[in-house]
Amino acid sequence: MATKIRLLFVDDEKKFLENISESLSLRDIDVASFTGGAVALEAIESGKKFDVALIDLKMPGMDGEELLLKLKEHDPAMEVVILTGHGSVKSAASLTRSGAHEYLLKPCNIDEVLRSVTSAYAKRIKSLNALKEERVDNLMARAVGLSPLELLKQLRELEES
Repeated sequence: MATKIRLLFVDDEKKFLENISESLSLRDIDVASFTGGAVALEAIESGKKFDVALIDLKMPGMDGEELLLKLKEHDPAMEVVILTGHGSVKSAASLTRSGAHEYLLKPCNIDEVLRSVTSAYAKRIKSLNALKEERVDNLMARAVGLSPLELLKQLRELEES
């Protein structure tokens, strides 16, 4: 059975949040939706794991850029897609430098959102696989001094991470 994409979706527009969440859920994406950045961070800090975040740029309280930086701090491999109805080339460039995978302008259709989320997930998987491969290579370079059991133990730890 294939693993579902675990999506963190944050937008202060409740109707938009509900509609997109429902549409993505119907397309086999595990969506956790929140109306603000602070409550989304609480979910992450309580141990909830996500692969991709879809976040609105302009929200009361914590805005999308601040949330992006906090998400990247918590999980550098998390891919973040920014949604906004107030876009500019300058803000898109700034957010991309801050680590945003993509920048979508509202209104956007579900196919655009799905394409972006899927693309972000593929990038995350590639990044995690490259990191894991690098860790295995480093371990194998140090393996000369390890017992076979210790080497196996460390390989299993890498697999679980």
